[in-house]
Amino acid sequence: MEYIKGAHLHWNYNPYTRKVSIAYRATQISGGWIAWAINPTGTGMVGSQALVAFHNANGSMTVYSTSITSYNPSMQPSDLSFQVSNISAQYSNTDMMTIFAVIGPLEENVTIVNQVWQAGTSVSSNIPQIHPTSPPNLQSMGKLNFLST
Repeated sequence: MEYIKGAHLHWNYNPYTRKVSIAYRATQISGGWIAWAINPTGTGMVGSQALVAFHNANGSMTVYSTSITSYNPSMQPSDLSFQVSNISAQYSNTDMMTIFAVIGPLEENVTIVNQVWQAGTSVSSNIPQIHPTSPPNLQSMGKLNFLST
């Protein structure tokens, strides 16, 4: 199965605090955006709780959380159904965006989640625009077990 180019998730789960430190990176042009999400209510895009990053109008990186409530989401910053802290983003090597964050605490006994990841090539007025609907984009979801290696 083909995925979004250069997309990788690195994580460290602490079972005592039920928090997950993540670093999600993907190949991306400077005018594009990347996102990684957990969907606590199902699979796929709708219902996902996302972290999104892009270059804003002044050229610095912007990163925030947003809830994806429809197939035409606002992509405006919003709180998620779980806590997010230490959120930041960077752009390096002229083609790699990375989101860093600490998620949680997760609910008791939740170590397997539905994840979604995405990338788009356009940001307008500091709002990420629709992503391509090619197979790699539509297939960018799956289960993630924080206890696996």
